[in-house]
Amino acid sequence: MSTTTTTLILCGCPIKSNLKIINGQPSNQAAWPWMISYGPKRIHICGGTLIAPEYIITAAHCLYSNDKNNPIDITNIEIRIGITNLNDVTDKNLFSIRKVILHNDFNPNTYKNDIALIRLDRSIIQSDTIQILCLPRFTSYIYPLVNTTVIAIGWGHTIDPLINPNSQISTQLQQTFLPILPIIKYENNTNLCFNQEIDSPDQQFCAGYENGLSDTCQADSGSPLMFFNEQHWELVGIVSYGIGCAQIKLPGVYTRVSAYLDWIHDRIRY
Repeated sequence: MSTTTTTLILCGCPIKSNLKIINGQPSNQAAWPWMISYGPKRIHICGGTLIAPEYIITAAHCLYSNDKNNPIDITNIEIRIGITNLNDVTDKNLFSIRKVILHNDFNPNTYKNDIALIRLDRSIIQSDTIQILCLPRFTSYIYPLVNTTVIAIGWGHTIDPLINPNSQISTQLQQTFLPILPIIKYENNTNLCFNQEIDSPDQQFCAGYENGLSDTCQADSGSPLMFFNEQHWELVGIVSYGIGCAQIKLPGVYTRVSAYLDWIHDRIRY
């Protein structure tokens, strides 16, 4: 492991959070003040995480176009910060995008390097409802550790849209526990978490349950997986992809944030 530069800005310590979290339940008001929603004109498309006063981290596939060097048109996309319910947006919660930085090696077929940064049009002002989440402290290709438990949050579907076409996103921010799963490498170089194939274990990991008890789903993309470490919350994963939602032996796959610390710090300008 190698050390990386860390910010002196207080992070990962929400004032109004409590730790009594039940799988798949609505979160408390302002429990996760670094969570953001974005999409066109009050429409939620993906989630993201505040990691610096002007920067959000999210999934590259949320901002991808056919030409990865030319992200989707961002002029009509608004960033919503400091809300728990999508219906509570006011002008003070709205930000615009100054710049999008996709990982230059993002692979839209395997979702390897599914990570991107969004620079806001202005700096946030920290408050009870708007705060920054800590990044991991060390570069690592094994963090978070297998068998530890993380928390996923998001406004995504609570029922798999493939099972119920009438499924809708949740207007209230949801939260759930997910265990980190081992990745088994086979002789044919296939990497599996149960039956879920994963391309690059150094940059990706799986989290979920063999029986599909709980999972992230559509419209959760870009949202954070968080681990409570040394009295603060850290961003350890970014919701990337899956096959269906909460399917047996098909856990979700997440971008491993600790593998990208150098990439992140090289591109953030404080």
